[in-house]
Amino acid sequence: MRLLCVLSGGSEHPSSRFRIMQHLHGLRGRGIAAEVFVAKRRGVLDIADLARRARRADLVLLQKKLFPRWKLRLVLGDAPFVFDLDDAVFSVSPSEGERYGAGPAERRAASRSRRLQAILRRSRRVLAGNRYLADYASRFASDVQVLPTAVDLTPFPEEAVARARARRLERRDGARIGWIGSRPSLPYLASLAGPLRAVCARYPDTRLVQICNAFTDLPGVPMEKKIWDAQREASDLMDLDVGLMPLDDTPFSRGKCGLKILQYHAAGVPVICSPVGANRDLVSEGESGLFAHTQGEWEDGLSRLVADRPGAMALGERGRRVVSERFEASLIGSRLADLLLSAAA
Repeated sequence: MRLLCVLSGGSEHPSSRFRIMQHLHGLRGRGIAAEVFVAKRRGVLDIADLARRARRADLVLLQKKLFPRWKLRLVLGDAPFVFDLDDAVFSVSPSEGERYGAGPAERRAASRSRRLQAILRRSRRVLAGNRYLADYASRFASDVQVLPTAVDLTPFPEEAVARARARRLERRDGARIGWIGSRPSLPYLASLAGPLRAVCARYPDTRLVQICNAFTDLPGVPMEKKIWDAQREASDLMDLDVGLMPLDDTPFSRGKCGLKILQYHAAGVPVICSPVGANRDLVSEGESGLFAHTQGEWEDGLSRLVADRPGAMALGERGRRVVSERFEASLIGSRLADLLLSAAA
């Protein structure tokens, strides 16, 4: 089968990388020859090129790309397509609200919603990253399947994870509390300034490690800043003692698919997170991580993970088993292949 994957971001964009790119090799093994097109450019020649590629394909996979209705018809024509949705693009994001203000941000979200709804109605199948997104998509599409985001455990071999676990137990300096993400998600991290400041003051040499393409300064919080790099990502994650995933309980945040948690789990790192969206499906409270609602709960949970290293390590080990058994890339990739082949039939 000839598959055209139309991406809204480049190969290192998290959605492109974890929803599509990491599965291409496995898809080839199932007889699916995938071609990738990054639809970030706007030239007429690029539109014509994409239209030619779509006509040659047996199926088109749109990864969160919201073409206007006129361009959707022009580019895809009658080509059957599957739409992959892993963000609540119909809602205002925290960074969007800060950048544009409430009114303009709402209008931008409304425009995206109209485009999204038109695409969902035309889709042969929709792949939703979590149940919240699936519920939304089901209002407009007749065939919606939940396909979780996956993590490849190859960069996190058991031997390396075991060595990292031993280093954490033997570490004499303070804990390394980590957060991995991108610039638009920094407001979530900034919301933890108070709990982080209190925990770092209580436990000497404890610090926040940001792994990102941009950084936020939190006064009173000792900090280590690491520019995200694909080659160092696994080792940087395995060097953490605790992983953070704070969210606010808003429509946009409920659409998050828990990638940070999966990455921490893959590295065997204990997690503390907000019980919002897919986080509740990925973490069992007290078994594979901790939940925190309030600032006080964040401070208490972080203190527990920093003070009780053996207990924290046990949470990390169980989290890694969750990924291995339910969210490993080969498992989700096989499910993706099944869904694409049946959609093209």
